[in-house]
Amino acid sequence: MRNALAIAAREFEEKRFVAYAAVAFAIVPFILSVIPGINGRSPQETIALSSLIFATGFGVALAVMSGASFVGRDLSDNRMSFYFSRPVASASIWFGKLTAGLLMVVGCFAVIIAPAWLVVGEFWKSFWSLTLAESTKYVLTIALALFLITHVISTFARSRSPLIVIDFAAAVVCGLAIRYLIVLLATGWAVEVMKWTATALALALAVGIVAGGAWQLERGRTDRRRNHLALSQFLWGTMAAALLLAAGYVGWVLSVTPGDLSIDFHATRSTSGPFAMITGRSPGRGDYHAGFLLNTDDGSSVRIGNLSAVVYTRDGRSVIVPRMEGGVANLWIYRRDLKKPIDIGLTVEAQGLFVSDDGGRVATLSSLNILSVYDVAQKRSLASVRLPDGRYMRAFFVSPDVVRLYLNTKEKLKIVELDVRVRGLRETGSLATATFARIYPDAPAAHMLVRPERGADVVTLNDARTGALITTLASGTQVKTARFLRDGRIAIVDGPDSATVLHILSAAGAPQRDIPLGPARSSIFVGDDGTRCVLAVETAAGVGQLIAVDLNRGVIAQRVDKVVWVPSGTLDPRPPIEPLRDVFYGDYSDRKNHIVSWNPATGGKRRII
Repeated sequence: MRNALAIAAREFEEKRFVAYAAVAFAIVPFILSVIPGINGRSPQETIALSSLIFATGFGVALAVMSGASFVGRDLSDNRMSFYFSRPVASASIWFGKLTAGLLMVVGCFAVIIAPAWLVVGEFWKSFWSLTLAESTKYVLTIALALFLITHVISTFARSRSPLIVIDFAAAVVCGLAIRYLIVLLATGWAVEVMKWTATALALALAVGIVAGGAWQLERGRTDRRRNHLALSQFLWGTMAAALLLAAGYVGWVLSVTPGDLSIDFHATRSTSGPFAMITGRSPGRGDYHAGFLLNTDDGSSVRIGNLSAVVYTRDGRSVIVPRMEGGVANLWIYRRDLKKPIDIGLTVEAQGLFVSDDGGRVATLSSLNILSVYDVAQKRSLASVRLPDGRYMRAFFVSPDVVRLYLNTKEKLKIVELDVRVRGLRETGSLATATFARIYPDAPAAHMLVRPERGADVVTLNDARTGALITTLASGTQVKTARFLRDGRIAIVDGPDSATVLHILSAAGAPQRDIPLGPARSSIFVGDDGTRCVLAVETAAGVGQLIAVDLNRGVIAQRVDKVVWVPSGTLDPRPPIEPLRDVFYGDYSDRKNHIVSWNPATGGKRRII
């Protein structure tokens, strides 16, 4: 220790001119603050900004020059023998010179910044978005990192050894490996885990350089090439071990299975098909979110990354999965009859994504309000048009060749269609409405239910293509929701929160049956199988329920309490083609998160995760 301090003192003595320069740079901001035309809005602002600029520039430049010369230059100039001619251990030489270099960088930065801080004081934050402590932390971290890195580069370059080619290759391999690990974690939005991994690898690099410096002087002494070889072996050996540990940890994080998900999970469910998408976190894996596509027919699962925007086809046989990369989406399709997914071969900017009933056509809506239609089998664009001004609301394929959109404007609801055969967009109708309107078409998209979002307690039956009013179905009855059933009948839930009623009407709007539901302050249609209609309701006490209503007998056949319904991921507002199979819900009754599959026909339940 005494020898190391003596060497550090000698280094300070040789480079004392650097401290004099730092004092000069500390004075310059005060001179600038009194020069007219330079002092900015106030002297305090000039002192704060200029001192930070000088301290940053001086500290970074000093770190680079010191790191490149404090050992490498002594080796290249054959001056290292001076130290080894004394009874001094190689570790004392290394840590003495290292201590001097690091303290010189930190000390000069402090000499420049401290006077300004004492004068500006509490006004510092008003001139700079970062506090002094934050600014100091970032600048010194960068400076010290450059100090160590330039030492390595200097040692390698001054040795004039062909081994530098291997060092370059090792550096490239390490960089690619780190990037690969970070990308894997980024697919799961694991920001904290990425920070931990990057910090651990940065510390491993620092340890490799610092300990490797002592090792290089111990093994290489005054020989430049032996120093290079020793430092190279220690540094890349340390990084290899660190990368293996990091790869093992990342592999464990990514090895999560659907059954491990129990924190912050979300799911969507195909209403009439076997597919469900689940994302969530697992204990011990930080903020890494895993995503899986489940096939409930055979119990299989496929990792799809952390995505919550999968789109199920209306026939229930397929699901489109957009894999986001660099702001665009690569589209993949999963089908019930295929064991592996198929890359559609389309890369799109998918602000909105819609699929035809069988998944053969895909429509996307870009941020520039451009609607494009693609053929999946041919992997090509069929049409692309700019939509008229208006707030987008709903879009779906009426047929494989026609996409219909409902656009809300300030004055009315516009109905437009894009026909890929003529590649033209035309307005087919409109609906005058003073507020945002929700629309629910029937299966053939010939008629639709229209319900204003607010300001009017009414449900009307309209022509789905022209918007023409056919009849008013409910008005002033505290409507909660309305929807077409698969067979064309209409279901409306209304009434006060204390006594809601399910009304079943014919396709033309004629009343057929009223079924009391009991207390409910909100209601959402889940689906139907022709005999039963399933609703997700919230009681007046805020408790979630799933109820299966027998449409023939007019009674509630099944009920599940204290649940959170897992919504359908189908964006098409029409009823699904296939009947309702089972319903997913979140069960939190035992303070553990579970997703349960519930059969509304039999009341049977089974845990999914």
